[in-house]
Amino acid sequence: MADTDRLNAFVRDALAAGRSRDDIRAALTRAGWTAPEADTALAGWTDCTRSGPVPRPLRSRAAQDAVFYALLFIAFGVVAGNVLSLGIGQINIWLPDIGPSSGGPRALRWSMAALIVFAPVFWWLDRSDRRALARAPARRHGAVRRWLSSLALLVASVALLVDALVLIYAFLDGQMTARFAARAALIAALAAIVIAYFRQSARETARRPAGPALLALAVIALGLSLFSVGGPRRGQAEHRDRARISDLRELALDVAACTGHDALPDRLNPLDCARTPARLTALAAAVAYRRTDDTTFDLCVAVEAPGAISQYGIRITDDMACIKGTAR
Repeated sequence: MADTDRLNAFVRDALAAGRSRDDIRAALTRAGWTAPEADTALAGWTDCTRSGPVPRPLRSRAAQDAVFYALLFIAFGVVAGNVLSLGIGQINIWLPDIGPSSGGPRALRWSMAALIVFAPVFWWLDRSDRRALARAPARRHGAVRRWLSSLALLVASVALLVDALVLIYAFLDGQMTARFAARAALIAALAAIVIAYFRQSARETARRPAGPALLALAVIALGLSLFSVGGPRRGQAEHRDRARISDLRELALDVAACTGHDALPDRLNPLDCARTPARLTALAAAVAYRRTDDTTFDLCVAVEAPGAISQYGIRITDDMACIKGTAR
């Protein structure tokens, strides 16, 4: 029999036996039931009549609560995950290392967009939840809330243990760097916030400082990312640079093919060698040709955001991106 069924049966039998509501409430609280649970159970029955206690209709909010808490926990997870993503991105920027750096400005902008959308949603849901708990404390004992809280606590605890394991292994293996330590510290801090938030959710308190702490981290991460990655104008510049680099690679192959086995000319308009001009953008007109010897040449173009360009096969000098080609 479920706990609520046992509670309701006890209240019914006690009322039928003529015990007062105050006595029943005191007996329940002594047995470990919370005051909101006792009041809810008592509210479900009328006082004893000639037919005994009559149950009152109690409308279930299980479906609404399930949707609400699912949204709350999803919003919390999205905010925490993207704070972690932006935090690692900032660590990669400010603590350069010989190891590979995942993502780039575009990946960080996805996380920035996610925080801009979900951080206000989480703030509103968390605020609504605290107000609802103040009015009806029994909500914190709902099955959906307990299950989701327990799952979040399990994931956060496992993340802390794995983080500690990896940190100790890296130290013993001689791989400890400032970047690695900073990443591990960030993961541990976020896992601690998750544990604090969901532990507080299960207590008889309306104060949940872990929620504001997560939102503060989100604001800091967004501010630092806007400073380092730039806003829409920087993004537009990077889009134009990607088009320039695409044109540069395309024209390098075309120039290498059209010059044949003869010595390379001193002057050449790269567009004259374009085999598929429709694949080029209007920015291709700025690509400049420079002969380096009889068989090799450079194609160069001015770029607006050289720091965001993938340098695979590309040489960056100040604000110029160049690619070396060889005549076939």
